[in-house]
Amino acid sequence: MDNDMIDPAELEAYNRWLEKHLDEVCRKYPGRFIAVYRDEIVAVGDSYQEVYQTARARGVPDFPFVMAVPQPEEMAAALPSVFYPGS
Repeated sequence: MDNDMIDPAELEAYNRWLEKHLDEVCRKYPGRFIAVYRDEIVAVGDSYQEVYQTARARGVPDFPFVMAVPQPEEMAAALPSVFYPGS
């Protein structure tokens, strides 16, 4: 596998983590960026670069999973039946 490609098993692990924690992350960090490594949030900030650099500075040896956390209105637009019962 190319060095710039994420291992599919690692990507699947991040997907499972996100499924389990999306609600909590959206409540705690709306509009922010998070970096996740080995099932733990290792950095929170206002930009991709900030959280990526913080994660690396904290000793994350590989690529952390970094994502922009949606605002509540973005989640409602994407998943209206979850956020507005009866939709």
